[in-house]
Amino acid sequence: MRQPLFSGNVSAHIVVDTSVIINLNATGRAGDIVRAFGVKLRASDVVRDELLADRFSARNDAEMAAALVSQELLEFVEFDDEGERIFASLVSGSAAETLDDGEAATLAVGKVSGNTVVIDERKALRIAAERYAGMHIIATADILCSERVVTKLGAEQVGDLIFNSLMGARMFVPERHHGLIVDLLGPRAIDCHSLPAALRQAARQAG
Repeated sequence: MRQPLFSGNVSAHIVVDTSVIINLNATGRAGDIVRAFGVKLRASDVVRDELLADRFSARNDAEMAAALVSQELLEFVEFDDEGERIFASLVSGSAAETLDDGEAATLAVGKVSGNTVVIDERKALRIAAERYAGMHIIATADILCSERVVTKLGAEQVGDLIFNSLMGARMFVPERHHGLIVDLLGPRAIDCHSLPAALRQAARQAG
């Protein structure tokens, strides 16, 4: 197996978007992953409200998030005045330059706190890079493909967790992790339709 690609430092608390919590929940072992990664999660109250409103999947993501809170692995936080200002600036304006409430709230909390932000949406990543050049941003896949998690949970188990998240939440995987993902999933990558077609074709040929 190729060496896990993510080994960078992150803050002790990391600020997560709605989709990140959903991705972790879909693995079936969110708490174990957070413990293995050695962090605690923070999210805006706006994210909590989005989880409560989302009934798309068979999972109850709000309930699963509440379990993480009870385990002291996740805390929901309110905006301060600066956070409110940043949030307002990210949801007001042209469609090309604004974000949905959860993504905007995540960037606002991350900007004010200085914590590492975990977000997967391409538009949010672009806007964050343009407006907040110093913000440290990683993806859900960086957590799952990290040396910390692979070492503590084992490559085979991590492959199962990634498969669960791809199938259950259509997790976005950055290109930097494509090779490792195929190594971990093996032929199962063919069934993960949120992965690029070329990557699934490569897995088919390798199989």
